[in-house]
Amino acid sequence: MKRLFIHHPLFRLLSPLFSGTLVYLLILLINNTINELGENFFGQELYVCIALAYLIQELARLSIVIFRHLNRPKSFLLRLVLQVVSTFLATIVLVSGSMYLYFVKILHYEPNLTELLIFNSIFSVISLIYVLLYVSHQFLHKINVEKLQKEEWARLKMEEDFARFKQEINPLLLFESLEAILMVMKNNVDKAEEVTDSFASMYRHLLSNRKNEVIPLDQEMEALDEFLSVQEHLPYRRIQLVKSFKEKTWIIPGTLVQIIEVIMRSTIPSKTNELAIEILDSGNTIEIKYKHEEKLNKTLNINSLNKLENNYQYYSGTPLEVAHNPHDKTIKIPKLQML
Repeated sequence: MKRLFIHHPLFRLLSPLFSGTLVYLLILLINNTINELGENFFGQELYVCIALAYLIQELARLSIVIFRHLNRPKSFLLRLVLQVVSTFLATIVLVSGSMYLYFVKILHYEPNLTELLIFNSIFSVISLIYVLLYVSHQFLHKINVEKLQKEEWARLKMEEDFARFKQEINPLLLFESLEAILMVMKNNVDKAEEVTDSFASMYRHLLSNRKNEVIPLDQEMEALDEFLSVQEHLPYRRIQLVKSFKEKTWIIPGTLVQIIEVIMRSTIPSKTNELAIEILDSGNTIEIKYKHEEKLNKTLNINSLNKLENNYQYYSGTPLEVAHNPHDKTIKIPKLQML
């Protein structure tokens, strides 16, 4: 939000001219001397009112600046009451002192209580207007900030939902699978039906478990088998998978499919060599090990599995690990235990 306009130099320079003139007109009206307005409008009293308006508005602005930087009291209402009272008292002291000096030094007589009451009442209203402007600006700023925060939260949630939906659908995998079905269909219709069944089973698993936080490892392995059966029909995507598990465990849906897909896309395709991948049970982790021959422009690292790393950090307190040496890479997935 932009800065409050009362702090603008042009407003500080021009507004006292209007407020001081208004005060002068009100005093003439109260004293029933409005008929003399045409004769002595630019009299000495007008300049005194304008000068006082400058002093009062700068005093009110200074009060706003001071209380804006105060951290005490903590209550906004109590701080507002304190600001109004202190501003009124300072205004009364300044107006009373200035008018007393003007009457004694210039007019050579002491002002009476009624005259001081009139000046103090009018200039106190000006101070109150300044404070109310500040308070309304603060409330408006608070409301706008809350609205912006809600809109930002809604935007982030929409982006997160879209990213999750895109990850679940996996457009690249979807189109490649459809292309594989088209390639097989040209040569063998019956085989194409089997590939279509595998494709449907894979996506049925991915989409049916999207609302589940964790699933048994056996279900994830079934989806992985369907995924590999579809990938076998794509050029240079032959994979040899070795599995070895000692006990049942739980896993985040789509973990193995996503990791194997990242491995495939970061490995140089070959007509002759199969991509050998081992999925092993290793104590508190599940290890995925393979001999890497990575592409020049794409490698597998922890950043490639950033979403999974965050999820496992949340559910198990242990993130994914990617260990590598000159010959092979190992992705370590922490096991999830159901209480």
